[in-house]
Amino acid sequence: MFKDLKNKRYWILMPPFLIIALLLFTFLPNNYRYFSFLVIIVFWVVYYSWNYFAGKKNNPNKPEELY
Repeated sequence: MFKDLKNKRYWILMPPFLIIALLLFTFLPNNYRYFSFLVIIVFWVVYYSWNYFAGKKNNPNKPEELY
């Protein structure tokens, strides 16, 4: 069940970050288009942070895992 919850988190976070990245890539000048890739990095940081802290909250005695 926990795996399904992680998948749900992924689908909650992915659409807004994808839309923001595509908009930035489309509308930023050529010199600044690489900033749209930072949105992808921020997405993964938020996703793994959310999974880490939710796992820590649900089971504080379990050894630390990233996924």
